[in-house]
Amino acid sequence: MPLEQVSTTRRVEELRHHILSHLAEPLTVADLAARAHVSDRQLTRIFKSELGTTPHAYIESARVEEARRQLESTDATLERVATLCGFGTVDTLVRAFRRRLDTTPTEYRRRFRTEHG
Repeated sequence: MPLEQVSTTRRVEELRHHILSHLAEPLTVADLAARAHVSDRQLTRIFKSELGTTPHAYIESARVEEARRQLESTDATLERVATLCGFGTVDTLVRAFRRRLDTTPTEYRRRFRTEHG
């Protein structure tokens, strides 16, 4: 594996760890690019090459996965889940759930509890 690719892979892994550890905080492509010492466009190219997705889509997907875990394992309100997962508002959480899972957080929680409760 070329040295440049090893460096890129390590950089992406560090960014993925950072994203997953800071989901509740604002995460912008510009901030992540600065953290990786690359341009916004280069960061997007790296993510598409390494992960097959854009940084924004990766962040949203990670936030939806964390929201799913919260909905499955807690009785937290949708407002609390939205805040904990970095969505900011319930509307943003609902839109992301519809986009990613074709359901709403409330429907997801109800269905999960019926199937596993």
